[in-house]
Amino acid sequence: MESTNKVAELIKSEILTLQSAAAVKQSELETAYKEAVQHANKIKKESQKDVDSDLKTIENLTAALAALGVKLEKTKAVLKEHPLLVVPEEYHSNLTLNEKIAFILDEAGKELSKDEIAEVLAVYDDNDVTKVVKQIGAVLSSLKSKGLLTANKDGRKDLFTLVK
Repeated sequence: MESTNKVAELIKSEILTLQSAAAVKQSELETAYKEAVQHANKIKKESQKDVDSDLKTIENLTAALAALGVKLEKTKAVLKEHPLLVVPEEYHSNLTLNEKIAFILDEAGKELSKDEIAEVLAVYDDNDVTKVVKQIGAVLSSLKSKGLLTANKDGRKDLFTLVK
């Protein structure tokens, strides 16, 4: 009986060690992910500043030419492009709602309705489906208007897919 208790204690000790190691690795992973997102956001902001500066220079030069009486051909408006949605490697609770939606649509590999996306989100995040449907409606609409998602009509429902 005593040897059984020693084995049980050794097993418990090993389990605790593995749990501790897993927690440390998870923490390191989350830290690395947050740092990567912060770095990407910093690069994005710097690039957007450069684009905004270039657009301002174009406006100033166009105004100067107009003041000199030089007529320019009409140019196409420069649209602010939105980067494509980044699809995370795996699903976890720290993802933004946009990333969660991108992951689910990528995993599905087919068009999904708002309700279908909400059902999968609810399962992943252990939430109420009706609550999730309300949360994602505006997000899906915004992503669609930015050209990050395509939506095809199926009766009264939109079926969403990622733009790649």
